[in-house]
Amino acid sequence: MTKLHEIVRGGTTFRFDAGKYSFINGNFKLENLSPVLMMNGKNVSFGTWKITKSSASGMTAAAEGKSGSWELKAAVDTAGKLTLTLNGKLKEVCEDLAVWYFDQATIPADHLAVQGAGMGGCSLIPLNAKGVKKSSFDAYTMMLITKKNTQLALSFPLIGDHQEVMCGAGEKGKVSDLKAGFRIKHITAKNFKLKPLSFRVGDGFRSLYAYGEENKETDRDFTPYTDPGWNSWDYYRWTVTEDEVLENAEFIAKDPVLSKHVKKIIIDDGWQYAYGEWDANSLFPHGMPWMAKQLKKLKFKPGLWIAPTMLDPHSRIAQMEPDMLGKAENGQGTLCMRIMGRNTFVLDPTVEKSQKFIYDLFDRYAGYGYEYFKLDFLGATGSARQFTDKTIGRGHLMDLTIGIARKATLGRAHILGCNYTFNGGQHNVDMARVGGDIHARWGSIVENTPSVALRFWANKKLWVNDPDFALCRGFDTSDDPQLTQMRCSLVFVAPDQTDPNFAPGNWALVNMNRPQAEVLLSIALCAGGSINLSDKMTRLNESGLDLARRTVSAPSGDAALPLDLFSSALPKYWLQRVTDNHRRLLMVNWEDAPAVLRIDLKAYGIAPKSIVNFWNDKTIKAKNGIIETELPPRSCLFADIKA
Repeated sequence: MTKLHEIVRGGTTFRFDAGKYSFINGNFKLENLSPVLMMNGKNVSFGTWKITKSSASGMTAAAEGKSGSWELKAAVDTAGKLTLTLNGKLKEVCEDLAVWYFDQATIPADHLAVQGAGMGGCSLIPLNAKGVKKSSFDAYTMMLITKKNTQLALSFPLIGDHQEVMCGAGEKGKVSDLKAGFRIKHITAKNFKLKPLSFRVGDGFRSLYAYGEENKETDRDFTPYTDPGWNSWDYYRWTVTEDEVLENAEFIAKDPVLSKHVKKIIIDDGWQYAYGEWDANSLFPHGMPWMAKQLKKLKFKPGLWIAPTMLDPHSRIAQMEPDMLGKAENGQGTLCMRIMGRNTFVLDPTVEKSQKFIYDLFDRYAGYGYEYFKLDFLGATGSARQFTDKTIGRGHLMDLTIGIARKATLGRAHILGCNYTFNGGQHNVDMARVGGDIHARWGSIVENTPSVALRFWANKKLWVNDPDFALCRGFDTSDDPQLTQMRCSLVFVAPDQTDPNFAPGNWALVNMNRPQAEVLLSIALCAGGSINLSDKMTRLNESGLDLARRTVSAPSGDAALPLDLFSSALPKYWLQRVTDNHRRLLMVNWEDAPAVLRIDLKAYGIAPKSIVNFWNDKTIKAKNGIIETELPPRSCLFADIKA
């Protein structure tokens, strides 16, 4: 047995020497890395690493120490992708374990792209911009580091026993304090087969597409899941009533354009007695079976929002079934989740009674005729510190929650995972929320855009991407005296708050006009997935209805490619394929001053025969394939291109 091995393949040099390893490819050089083991907060040696197998494309090293026995495998493929796999067998159970493939790494970088664990959570961070300040991050699934227009992608597979994390800091010209691995608490297993970590250098777009292909479980026809809908949440929130739902449904059913394209009506949060008590409240006096029948009479698929693992303190489960609750560090049920100022319990999905509760709940509502379910707060199930069955890793929480709902409704309903953690894989969902919560506000559009941009690789490959709502209402697109009446964020004003201008107290759901609405809707269309309106349709004026009609009647395309994804904080240029001869181009001015934007379509192999503005049908001129335009602040050009 030896301690030294080197692999040179596909542009990558991997060197392993007595427990330390290096990865070198092009602009990227990571040297003197080593696995790290923490048990109960203390650094523990793996033992002495020795190579037990080696070849021109891979090696296996083993170590034996006080903690147990460990095995590290390395493989480099013909494209230069390095994959490391770390497995171990503990001598004794440890309920506070951290295993890192490496830590404390520093990588020179121009840009950082960070993926969240589920909806939202993505960041695009230029690291050579003026005024860059050091900021920490947690990344999941994949992160991409850019240096000299080349990307290093660090990634874990979606599915595995435990949730990975890649954490560090972005600062001027580099990524620092980077580590990648697992924090594993309250698990009594002794054998650990950890997700492999991959390093690949090249074009970031190709790496993301390849990642989607590698994590695809099956080929699917996603056409049935892209029909537009209407959802009650963003306008009504908890004030929704059965009369308001039916008023919007009837309006859509009578509209000559909307009626042809909007196929489902989704009743969101606010219909139920309580989280955990999923029966109609007094705002739905006829009950939910009746509502499903009324919507079907109007030729819509009825849809329903349910948060199956959230439990209000006054729910019967919270009061009477403590064994069904997610646990605190001391093993007792705990109010571990906070939703808009409300504390809730979460269901323990490792308990058989909890699994039966979820199955029966969705079987019942599918039986009532609901054909679409939006399951929310799924990732928040993990806010409990521990669960009853300590042999089940957190990588299986989605299978035990939304996965059970899927089994109960299979063949009867479509499933949207909202706050779905992507480590649940493809098999549990038809659609997955990729953006955070969107509102008819400029700041919300800005915040949501990186997550929509960075998830293009999953759309219609793993599931249909849901960017959140397609909102049309604004100051000049709605005739609504209650447009800004709702003050959702008063829940964040503490009793001892003394500032009369405290922002949450003045926060309204709307602060945009039509130009900003066009940006929001253009990005929703660029997502290439779900389109769900969420305005009070009877209060939209002709301009607002024009936006809604254009949005829902637009053919669904591929997810657009954000062309400046790896150089910007907010992509300005998006190119979308609708068909081989039909493209859409989005150019966004994110600034508060006018800006000139320019793109050469020839660089992307497009020879346009016609170009029109998607939002007003005006012809757009392109000189020698170049579109150049001055855009007002906070506005866009969304072009329909026929080639």
